Amino acid sequence: MDSLSGTELDKTTLMQREYLQLVKALGRGAKGARSLTLEEARFLVTGFHHGYGTRAQLAASLMLMRVRGESIAEIAGVALGIQSTMDPLWQTVGASIDWPCYAGKRDMLPWLLLAAKVLADEGERVLLHGDPHSLSHRRHIGNFVASLGIPIVTSPESAKLALDRVGICYLDADCLTPVVAKFRALHQELGLRSLFQTAIRCCNPSSAPMSLRSYFHPGLDDVHAQVAKAMMGNSTGHQSEQNIGIFKGVQGETEVNPRIATELFIVTAKTQQRLLIPTRLIGMVGVNSLVSKARCDAEQAETLLNDLWCLGELEPLKGEQIEDCNKLNQLAIASVLSTLSMIYLLKGRSRCVEESDKLALNAWQGRLNKVTETIANIELEVS
Repeated sequence: MDSLSGTELDKTTLMQREYLQLVKALGRGAKGARSLTLEEARFLVTGFHHGYGTRAQLAASLMLMRVRGESIAEIAGVALGIQSTMDPLWQTVGASIDWPCYAGKRDMLPWLLLAAKVLADEGERVLLHGDPHSLSHRRHIGNFVASLGIPIVTSPESAKLALDRVGICYLDADCLTPVVAKFRALHQELGLRSLFQTAIRCCNPSSAPMSLRSYFHPGLDDVHAQVAKAMMGNSTGHQSEQNIGIFKGVQGETEVNPRIATELFIVTAKTQQRLLIPTRLIGMVGVNSLVSKARCDAEQAETLLNDLWCLGELEPLKGEQIEDCNKLNQLAIASVLSTLSMIYLLKGRSRCVEESDKLALNAWQGRLNKVTETIANIELEVS
């Protein structure tokens, strides 16, 4: 730090010099470089947000951490920094489930949306959020929510109204904080991931008591658990009392894969627990390319999701093989049930997987019965 005291510098100049120290700490060479502390990593985001750090300084810092390997403190600090740039009113919307969906899928549809709708019908307040502008070649939930009647919100006020009315809504991450777009632009310009892609998934904008974390690469479950602990240890109020579920999602998305056994890592401020969600579809193969092969356009995808929600099964489209449709139907329903079962375990509504599976099946069947009754009443009124 310069010898000049804070009284001899205005705040902006002082903050700019402090920001520069972050870059120096990371880039002093093999012997002199060090990781950032949690508070320094938080300032890496907030300082850039307030204009104390430059785009070049932020990019250099992100890449220096990327090459060396980001520490838990750095990921947690950046996540806390991102959260601190969000409007505090997001914490007043009263969500009960925070559901970040930032990975998207390569070839499958977001069956998790149907599980989220079931939970909303049961009285949960589900806040979905994601970034459909990043990794645009993937199928993000933001492109499908409207077709399922899930409101798209842009502010805390509109989110609260939607949750009050239907118990579920979707939020584009760009509406949470302007730093999302700035980090995304750096990612696209550099062509490299940074710790931001992990940190944004760890943000719980509404301070919901239950939050999900998904990952793809092995070993990230422990990383997410340690980051969650670090964040809760440096938060106050409701943010320090969260129940967080960490699991390997389908292609990284926050949806349970029914074709493999999934380990659910439940983390709170004081406890850790691991539960195993067993394979639901044993031996099913050849489904990865079904959607991309036969249903690649948006209209067909919307039809599939709505068929499953309203009818409980997928109806074959023109030119399809019945066998392929049956496979996809099994996969879709199994995905919904496995994801619901995971949520029930995380919320403590069941003591074991067998109980949570029964709750999931009953909830799904109950929802189908309600939809059938609603459709029948509408048809009766029309006739």
